[in-house]
Amino acid sequence: MAAEPGAAVGTTVRDIALAADATLTTQVGAKAANLARLVAAGYRVPPFVVLSSAACARILEPIRGSIAAELDSLDHTDPAALRAVSAQIRALILATAIPADIRTELDADVGEIVDRTSQSGARLAVRSSVSGEDSATDSFAGQLDTLLNIAPAEVSGAVLEVLASAYSERSLFYRAHRGLDNAEIDCAVLVQVLVDSAVSGVVFSCNPQTGDPAEAVVSAALGLGEGVVAGTVECDTYFVDTAARTIVSRSVAEKQSRVVAADGSGTVIEQMTAVTEQALTDARVVELVDTATALAETFGTPQDVEWAYDAGGVLYLLQARPITATGARETIFDNVNVAESYPGLSTPLTFSILRNAYEQVFRACHRDFGASDAIVDRNAASLYPYLVGTAHGRIYYNISNWYRLFLQIPGMEFAIEGWEAALNIENRYQRPAAPKRGLARAKMYLLRLRIAAIITVGWLRLPRRLRAFFTELQSFTADLDRRLAPDTPERERDPEALLEWMERCLHELVPAYAVQIFNDFLAQQMFHAVGLLLEREGLTETAASTLRNELFCGEEGVDSVDPVRSALALTATVRSDAALRELFEGPLEPQEVWKALAQSGFAEFRAACLRHIALFGDRTVDELKLETDPLGEHPERLVPMLRNYLRGGQNIDEMAAREKLIRREAEASAAALFRGKFVQRMAFRFALGRAREHVKQRENMRLGRSRSFGLVKRVFREYGRQMYAAGLLDDPRDIFWLTYEEIAALTRGTAIDTDAARTVATRKRDHERWRTEELPTRIVTAGIAAVGINDPSFEHPAPTGDSGSVLHGIGCAPGRVEAPALVLTTPEPDVVVDGQILVAASTDPGWVFLMVAAGGLVSEKGSPLSHTAIIGRELGIPTVVGVPGVTRLVATGDVLILDGKAGTATIVQEHSS
Repeated sequence: MAAEPGAAVGTTVRDIALAADATLTTQVGAKAANLARLVAAGYRVPPFVVLSSAACARILEPIRGSIAAELDSLDHTDPAALRAVSAQIRALILATAIPADIRTELDADVGEIVDRTSQSGARLAVRSSVSGEDSATDSFAGQLDTLLNIAPAEVSGAVLEVLASAYSERSLFYRAHRGLDNAEIDCAVLVQVLVDSAVSGVVFSCNPQTGDPAEAVVSAALGLGEGVVAGTVECDTYFVDTAARTIVSRSVAEKQSRVVAADGSGTVIEQMTAVTEQALTDARVVELVDTATALAETFGTPQDVEWAYDAGGVLYLLQARPITATGARETIFDNVNVAESYPGLSTPLTFSILRNAYEQVFRACHRDFGASDAIVDRNAASLYPYLVGTAHGRIYYNISNWYRLFLQIPGMEFAIEGWEAALNIENRYQRPAAPKRGLARAKMYLLRLRIAAIITVGWLRLPRRLRAFFTELQSFTADLDRRLAPDTPERERDPEALLEWMERCLHELVPAYAVQIFNDFLAQQMFHAVGLLLEREGLTETAASTLRNELFCGEEGVDSVDPVRSALALTATVRSDAALRELFEGPLEPQEVWKALAQSGFAEFRAACLRHIALFGDRTVDELKLETDPLGEHPERLVPMLRNYLRGGQNIDEMAAREKLIRREAEASAAALFRGKFVQRMAFRFALGRAREHVKQRENMRLGRSRSFGLVKRVFREYGRQMYAAGLLDDPRDIFWLTYEEIAALTRGTAIDTDAARTVATRKRDHERWRTEELPTRIVTAGIAAVGINDPSFEHPAPTGDSGSVLHGIGCAPGRVEAPALVLTTPEPDVVVDGQILVAASTDPGWVFLMVAAGGLVSEKGSPLSHTAIIGRELGIPTVVGVPGVTRLVATGDVLILDGKAGTATIVQEHSS
């Protein structure tokens, strides 16, 4: 029976009894104990009852031995093992029957708390209450399941689900990672009346990022609080001075969704008409802060409080716990844009060279945008070297440091919005309101004038700096050609000479590439400005984005298309020559075809192929990864590419003509918008012209970047051969598993561990394990970043989409096509592409050869200014980017309708396996 005050703990404990007798808390877990303290302190808490940990232990007793056997074999560092053990334990628990006496008592107490609420048809929340959970050191946030919108009759099944979640892979990993015993999980289950909340959220009695008790933070959303905690709906955020009880800063979102109770059980995200007003009145914000600060004073530690207001404006406290990790610096890693160039896993050498390159480029770039010598010196050690990060072999941007990069130049905060939009990353920065009068407003205008002057001077210098980069690239190319020539003395290409060449490259050629960043900045801002100017003429955001994309079709002089033109010219030669056509359409493997081209009758064509390879051999899939071989090392890979074009009959002139027609029609639409508006029309023409030029130069510089990385590849392939000959490596290609810093240390005698072969073997094993994982696009860490990086959210493959599913993304290149899907994760050089719609997690510039033979392209990542989008527009290929999970929702062979204008991919027919 339920425990009463002063009684021993039985099967269940009611809230009133728990609040009256603190000795009962030993069997109810931390969450229930915290709620009892709130009730005892006089706060309004929804009625609840707790199924004690002793009762839960009785439920699990028949299978305890089986659970222990599963845990004995667990390797918590192996995601596959975690997944398998968790699934086995979950199946055991869900198949277990709850003893009749426990079920009877629980049902009776659930009925009692339902009778105490004024809500008709009350529903319940069922959640864990584990020893150590919601403590100051171990929050267990998100590790155990909470089931919402549960009917009273379904509580028993929900209890088993919650008990099973105590052994979920996340929970098992978390406990092992925190040094807690997985075999001793002391779990109770809390059953509480669910508040039908109109507004809900979280209030922190101090700033959780800085630990500052003078500033409280409130987050609020419409509907149930799950949306705030899970980050799935739009939230308002308020920063409050706790002493003055005034709101010092606020970010009010356009709220288009809320979490509501689903039919049956559970919750759904409901889309709604956008709400631009605050979710909370200022008075309620202050009420919440008063509550949180009072709790912090009562309990002697800063508090993290979940709350809800019902439709009548009544405030309920749903949970309170000590704030964990106050003062730990938050770091955000995001790969939404960088994954276009570095999809999937990259080797340590690639990451270390990339990290060094970003350090050099953005130190120079910071100066370009007006950073003083003092600012540059201050950031030399803590900012520039840490603009990229790595998690389980994947490369991420350290987004937090990118914001610091902008904000350390006074007056540059205006550019953040355009940068976020161009990279298609989640908005994190809210620009402070502009001062309305006085010296502060005058200072603001002076800073803006300074930035405008810097940008104007940089723009005027841009053509000369672009030419200077390519001159520098030619110089480095000639020098490396000479060094690696067979008749050059060995000392000019020994390890020390190669290392010196690489150091010179990083300090001379790489900083010269900073001009690309300046050009990128102008492209992003002008591209953003074009969209804003169209919206000001009355177009919706979607219509403005569509028209803007069409205005960027058919741009001439884009060097990134030259490799395709060259390959299509080779294809035309094959098509017109009977002997070549017979060879390419025959059954021979690509390597055999390439060997056959050595015959004297094909000498002219082979020479043309070699010229193509010499000019464009660095443009390949995954071209910026040093471990990716250039085309020159595998010339036979040109054969399947030409075969794809031979089958498809692509004609780049026809593609260009189609894109120019779209461009002309878009220009006519824009002209009609600005008719009779001279000033607006001139501003629009200027922004469009500048944006087009800078986007074109962006693509041209990317080809230069590919060639620069081609030089670095040659250096380290030669380095690998020499380290292999010296006995340091088991294979020349093993050099890619070492970092640049480790290679330098081995060369110059500063290596702590000289067993390079052992290091390589360990990293190869790590990569094999990581290859099966799916990491989130965004990882947020606090304090030591490695802790968060080693504990990312586990992502499971989602079920495939149903026939008729409409998947939404960003339309980048107009056109509509219906064709089978070809899902590519890591495309092989000999993949057959013949009009299918390519489906990928991301693409890099080397995909251009595949895109030409495709009917369309859809990717999970990307933005309107990504390479994928730009080349899609240039080639006239319908392109949609930013479609979440599309590689899991679509299978190869599914028939899709891809609409590059609307930004949709519709599954019209599923492929039968």
